[in-house]
Amino acid sequence: MAHAVVSHPVRWLALSLALGLAPWSAGAFDATKLEDFKTTNVCKYCDLTDAPMSGRDMRGADFQNANLSGANLSRANMGERPMEKRTLVTNFEDANLRRTDFSGANLHLANFTNAYLRDANLSGADLSDAVLSKANLKGAVLSGANLKGAKLDDAKLDDAKFCKTIMPDGAVNDSGC
Repeated sequence: MAHAVVSHPVRWLALSLALGLAPWSAGAFDATKLEDFKTTNVCKYCDLTDAPMSGRDMRGADFQNANLSGANLSRANMGERPMEKRTLVTNFEDANLRRTDFSGANLHLANFTNAYLRDANLSGADLSDAVLSKANLKGAVLSGANLKGAKLDDAKLDDAKFCKTIMPDGAVNDSGC
């Protein structure tokens, strides 16, 4: 059997690709989609799973229905972008953000309506005045996050971790310290 693999490298490569054994096919994001996003600031319905985007200026970005599961968005600026006649807010409506790292990110006024934020890291994030209505935040880390003025209507917060978290009413939640 090993002889067949050695004597037919083309067949081995084809079989590897068909079975998804190639190292670049396992859980990687599409680099062209990331480049498109960098140019347009729009990633509707795109897949940037595990994409490295920490520290980037993404104010006013549109991630509606995007898959950013496991992406690193730590220290990114995703607050509002003032425009000539209106202000664009960063849009994560209906996005898959499971295990995404938003630690220390500016998410002021961001729209997370119906977003899937299960097990996301939002520690130290500025979520002031953000819309988190119907968002799934089960198991999310909200330690040190600022939620002042945020809308959490029908949000799922089961097993979310709070410690020095500023809640929408301005009170500090230390329940998980």
